[in-house]
Amino acid sequence: MTDHLKNLPVSRRDIIRISGGTTAAVALGSLGVPGQAGAAPAQAAPASDVGQVSGGVGSASASSGAGTRLRSTGADLLIRDGSPHWWLSPDIWAVPGTDPNGAPGTPAAGDVAYVWARVQNTGREDAVGVQVKFYWGNPSVQMLYSTLNLIGTAFADVDAGDTQDVLCLVPWNVVTVNDGHECLVAVASLPGDPALPDAVDPVGYPNVAQRNLTLASARKSDFKLTLTVNAAKRAPKQIRISAEIGGELSKEALHTLGLAERRPVGKPVVEVGFSLKPITDPGDGIGDPELVVEVPAGRSVPVHLTVRGGAGLGTGEYQLVEVLERDGDRLLGGISLAVVAGKEEEK
Repeated sequence: MTDHLKNLPVSRRDIIRISGGTTAAVALGSLGVPGQAGAAPAQAAPASDVGQVSGGVGSASASSGAGTRLRSTGADLLIRDGSPHWWLSPDIWAVPGTDPNGAPGTPAAGDVAYVWARVQNTGREDAVGVQVKFYWGNPSVQMLYSTLNLIGTAFADVDAGDTQDVLCLVPWNVVTVNDGHECLVAVASLPGDPALPDAVDPVGYPNVAQRNLTLASARKSDFKLTLTVNAAKRAPKQIRISAEIGGELSKEALHTLGLAERRPVGKPVVEVGFSLKPITDPGDGIGDPELVVEVPAGRSVPVHLTVRGGAGLGTGEYQLVEVLERDGDRLLGGISLAVVAGKEEEK
């Protein structure tokens, strides 16, 4: 190997390709953890090499400054992760209503919506017969395929260095669970790709992306959301759930929410709490600022999220709330909420 290649970050997915085969192969992923100990995460090639890349990379942990990744000699599928967290993918969006070419937004319970995914081919060969699967799931900080619901499957051909916006022709009938606040996952693959592990792992698999981003309206009453904490079939888990208030979404993420002209409020204006039981009386508070949750193997535990406040948000403002699931210091996943003022509070 020449000297100029020795210091390039090489993922396990790259090693699989370098050691043989020209078709896309997926990595032995890291179960949703950004990067591996002692190894840099996989990154997308520079925009000049991959075509229509708009500031995005294939790994959330490297999104602030993409480096150079060894490219395969074959097709190499990418659905970008988000920044600063992988579950904020700008390449997955929903269009409420019966016109799939309408404006992106957040569908409500009972709505019909269409889901899109933007798929890039960063390899050197055309990708023929790309299969894109679209899923929805109940809000879960770390997601499992075994708990997701398939919306539909689409097919596309993506030339080398090109990008395709792929539409799921099967409409998404948004259910009433959580008042329509659901999470979306998109997976692009080629014939012959090996099966994925149960844990949804966008960081380890560039062809997988996740959108755990929803809109919350700050009204006179509290905003409530039931989260699901899932454990793998053979492994119990103990995790800590907490929230961080403040920050800024990318312009692309805001556009997919229908909030293209919004700006982040300069200070925290909401409170966030968690509880294992529903809080029905506002006088009982909002729960704890963080919660330790134990989940038996193969089971799920509901966690009740309450967001209070935000009445002071004005027109054109939003408050970012990030709900994070951690195992010790390791970030397993999360959900992000863009809190905006209710119509009666906007001035």
